[in-house]
Amino acid sequence: MNLTTIALKNLKRNFSFYSLYLMSVSFVLMVYFCFTSFSMNEIIMEKISSDGRVEMMCSVVAVFIMVFVVFYMFYSNNFFMRRRMKELGIYALLGYRKGDMLCLLTIENIFVCLGGTIVGILAGSLLHIGVTAGIVALLDLTIDMGAIPFINPQAVGSIFLFILAVLLTLTLSNAVLLLKSTLLDLVRLEKKVEKPVRPNIVFSIIGIVFLLGGYALALDMVRGTQSVWTTIGFSPIALLTLVLVVVGTVLSVYSFVPFVCQCVKNRHRILYRENTIVVVPKFMHRIRSNAKSLILLILLVAGTLSVFGATTLSVWYPYRAVERIIPSAIEYRVEDEQQSKQAQAALAEGLNSQEYQVQETDLLKITATSDHLPDEYSISGEEVRTPGFECMSLTDYNTLLSSQGKESSISELSDDECVLVKYRPDPENSDVGAVYHLNIGDGATTDVTVVQTTLDNPIGFANSVATLLVSDQLYQTIANGQPEQITVVSINGGTTRTDGAAYTILKDAMPENIYLASAWQRQTEIIQQNSSTYLLIAFATIIFLIATGSILYFQNLSAVTYDRDDYNILQRMGYNRNMIKRCVRRQIQIYFVIPYMIGMLHSIFAIICYKSALMDDVLGRASEVILPIALAIGIFSIVYFIYYQVTKHSCYKAAIN
Repeated sequence: MNLTTIALKNLKRNFSFYSLYLMSVSFVLMVYFCFTSFSMNEIIMEKISSDGRVEMMCSVVAVFIMVFVVFYMFYSNNFFMRRRMKELGIYALLGYRKGDMLCLLTIENIFVCLGGTIVGILAGSLLHIGVTAGIVALLDLTIDMGAIPFINPQAVGSIFLFILAVLLTLTLSNAVLLLKSTLLDLVRLEKKVEKPVRPNIVFSIIGIVFLLGGYALALDMVRGTQSVWTTIGFSPIALLTLVLVVVGTVLSVYSFVPFVCQCVKNRHRILYRENTIVVVPKFMHRIRSNAKSLILLILLVAGTLSVFGATTLSVWYPYRAVERIIPSAIEYRVEDEQQSKQAQAALAEGLNSQEYQVQETDLLKITATSDHLPDEYSISGEEVRTPGFECMSLTDYNTLLSSQGKESSISELSDDECVLVKYRPDPENSDVGAVYHLNIGDGATTDVTVVQTTLDNPIGFANSVATLLVSDQLYQTIANGQPEQITVVSINGGTTRTDGAAYTILKDAMPENIYLASAWQRQTEIIQQNSSTYLLIAFATIIFLIATGSILYFQNLSAVTYDRDDYNILQRMGYNRNMIKRCVRRQIQIYFVIPYMIGMLHSIFAIICYKSALMDDVLGRASEVILPIALAIGIFSIVYFIYYQVTKHSCYKAAIN
């Protein structure tokens, strides 16, 4: 019987065992082929990338995807090699040389990779067309979908070259393992006894302290300029935090987890139960190799959730920040009064009977002196901005907020009081109590005291940064001094915030007005700029998920398969099928829960650190981060739970004859 026939029979006989491997390889290659086709799609690239940013990101993400595909297939191959060592030993006893066994393994890998590649190309092509159609619809692009080939020949060539490289790598790995193995190793490798691990209370404490130290450093980023990240430096503290978390994870898994298991073993009332008496000793028996896998899985889960959560937050937060950046649906500064009237007339004609409100607000630009001027006073925008305040009357403020659907928290002000509109949150209220000496014209000044600060800015930051709310009487007094006046038109109501009709009309009427801003236009711009980035990160995240779930699947299935004889003994001792299933389920849950819980903790602190370090917080609402992080964790948890269910049912079949 030739080797090809033997390989085909092996695959057919063990199809149920190989099916998930084949499915996982197909899914991984589907994602890889879809990504490759997308990155080689010149039609879509011309539309979404004008500066080469998307192409550069494609190259970076491609490296991550290729590394994880190779890693996943390498890990899976090692799993199957360990599973089949006894079978290979029988081949050796029958007279097969190691070269023949290597050829047999290579032929089997070729069949699996070929099947996975064919399925991956077909499914990846469908996914690529679907992704492209989704981007075209989302970004409202004008693209002839018929001009995009269903199967990209360049992508096909790329995936076959990649699979060839993977096969060569797997063949070399198998060759090294076979050359190093004796006949006895082939028969007994899967039953090697591990060296016992003795829990160390000192290392356990050190591991927990290191983890808490890493978490504390991550949380310290919230203090802003007072944190050690600023006082000492970002790079050294980032490196220290990473080292503390990684070393803490290693020590905790190697020492703290066995210590907990040892404590359970010493508590006889807990140990001598039908499930615990089986699960805990089995876990302790393989803790050395389990620890390596658990550490890898913890870091994979943490990396996946951190990348996915940070990306989701990076898209969601700017989208929500439009609420403050452009509080009205549309606003613009009046540069030409006649042009403004013509634009409003065109808007009324274009929107027909749609109800909306137009409000003109006069801001008075004045200078001031103080021992404590706010940061907003000297902020410069795209145009060179003269330092100063833009004063607004309290009546105009309350009216404008009402048209925006908000409630004002400021009912009245005296002539010597003011409210400062902050650009960024100020939890310490450092500006409250400050006294500003306002220059109101002709050398006259008046003093006002900041009695409150607010984040409810009525005018967008393109037109007013240092907005100062004063009483109507003081506003009139300042106006009498004839300071520089800025007139801002705000439009709200109807569908002006949710569609682009009103903005398009005004843009056509005032094409040169750089101060024209639209919430709809800004939100659309954010989606267009970030959609390709989010898509590319999604490809990498999917690969991470597959790698994590598949490693958990094969590791648990391997452990249960090795212990099949032990479960048969338990059945003879009186354990029924349900009791055996509970033992298997508890064993699986240990492997799934530990990486999930610790990895999630790592990722949450990483995302908090990322938000505080790299995101410009203008909303001042901690609740805004909950939804994107919950979305990332929810999607990951659903996929993770699906893998758990698949693993559980496969292990049931392996454990119970």
